Amino acid sequence: MSKQKPDYRLVEVPLKELSPLMVECLEQGREVILTVTGNSMSPFLRHQRDQVVLTPCDPTTLQPGVVPFYRRENGQYVLHRIVERDDGEKAVRFGRKAVYPSAGDGLQYTMMGDAQSYIEPGIRPEQIVARATAFIRMGKRVECDSLSYRRHRLLWHRLLPLRKTFIWLDRRLEWRFRRLFPYKPR
Repeated sequence: MSKQKPDYRLVEVPLKELSPLMVECLEQGREVILTVTGNSMSPFLRHQRDQVVLTPCDPTTLQPGVVPFYRRENGQYVLHRIVERDDGEKAVRFGRKAVYPSAGDGLQYTMMGDAQSYIEPGIRPEQIVARATAFIRMGKRVECDSLSYRRHRLLWHRLLPLRKTFIWLDRRLEWRFRRLFPYKPR
């Protein structure tokens, strides 16, 4: 008996068309796996290479450091990290133990991509569709609550003042590495 390669083909579907099916799966309590597009979460997630595992969540319980999948006011879906949680009474920032004064507008989150240096404030719980519980990089699953992942994300957040320099270096080195060792999906 010989092993046959699975017969499959990659079909790219815009998220706008896929979102009703995805939301239905999440409402049924299922995991949804999406391939990452865009570079806003680099170096943790790479465009068209890595995948994210999304699970249903209670958007009112999310804390700073978590990566939710949410919908902006313009309808665009985004995957960014929560850097601040403001519950209307107090605000808590990622990587800090201190509590800050609230803006007093009810529960809202401030988001930022890992490859960005600007924030996106005012994300409400009703905009959050799911949360990332794991990432799949080159076939290996990495849980978001693993100790090594939590250490890396905290270190990356603390390097915010130097982030632009690290991203520039990372992109230059990745380009050179890709020329020497091209990545071929399985």
